[in-house]
Amino acid sequence: MTTPAPVFSWNKDDWASLSEMADGFDEYRPAYSRAFDGQVITVHCRYVDTAERFTLILTFQGDELHWKLEDASGARSGTDTFELFEMQPGLFYLHHRRNAENHPVVVSAALDITSGQVTGAIGYLGLEPTPHRARQRWFQGQVDGTDADASGAHPTTDELIGRRIRYAYSHDDVYDHIYLNQNLFTWLCLGGAEIGVGDTDSCTYWKLREKTYLFSWLEKNVGVEGMVLIDLNAYRTVGIQFGIDQPTGDLIDITMGSYAQEFERIPSVENSRPATKSTDTAPVSP
Repeated sequence: MTTPAPVFSWNKDDWASLSEMADGFDEYRPAYSRAFDGQVITVHCRYVDTAERFTLILTFQGDELHWKLEDASGARSGTDTFELFEMQPGLFYLHHRRNAENHPVVVSAALDITSGQVTGAIGYLGLEPTPHRARQRWFQGQVDGTDADASGAHPTTDELIGRRIRYAYSHDDVYDHIYLNQNLFTWLCLGGAEIGVGDTDSCTYWKLREKTYLFSWLEKNVGVEGMVLIDLNAYRTVGIQFGIDQPTGDLIDITMGSYAQEFERIPSVENSRPATKSTDTAPVSP
C-alpha cells in the first residue's frame, strides 16, 4: 500500500517549517552517556581545509562541558551543556553549542577512544551573505595519551555510494537516503511533517569503523546542517540537525536518532553498462 503524499512543491515556503519537522525526532534517539564524567580529554587537531593545527581540551563535569581551544592565535574557552552518546564500545558522538558566540555555532564530533581518532565539524549560522545557510569546517585529531597518529585518521569513504537506506526517527517520521556519489545524496520524506518532500544536497562521508560512518549534509533550500553517525552493524544512528527556521527565525539545534533499514544496492555505473559484444570475425578465405 502506498502512502498518499501532498502535491510536491519546489518552493520552500510550501514546506513544513523546521520547528514542525524537528518535533518528535528524539523519540528513537539513543540514551545519553555519562562515560566521561570527571575526565579531561585532550585532542591534538588540525583543520581539514587548511591543515592549521590546534589543541582542544575537553573537561566533563556533570552536565557541563568546559572546553579550551589553543591555536597559533592564542586560547579561548567556554562552558556549555552537551549531549554525549556511546554508539559502540569506545565510540562516542558529542554535540554542544558554543553559547557565548555572537552567532549560532555548534561542534559535533565522533570520538573513538579505542583508536584515539576524532573527526568532527564546527557548524556556523548567521554569516553573511546567506545568514540562514549553515556552513561547516571539518577537523580531525588524535586523543592525547593514545598511540594514535595522523596517518590513522578516519578516511573519507565511498562505501555508502549506491545504497538506499530508510531511517525511522519516530513512529511517524521516516526518510529515505539514496547516496549518489562522493558529493551528492537524495533524501525523501515518507512519513511525518515533510511527507512527500525531497531534495538532493551536498554531503560528506567518513569511515569510522567497519560498517560505521559519519555522514553529513548541507541543505541548500532551508539551510540546515545535518550530521549522523551511522552504525550498520546495529542499524542505528544518532545525529543532529542545526538550522534557522526561516518563517519564525527560531534556532533549531536538535539531537536525534533512528532505526535503519537497507534496501537492495543500486548497481555501480560499470555494472550498469551492457557487455560489449564483439562483431569482429576472422576474414573468410576466397
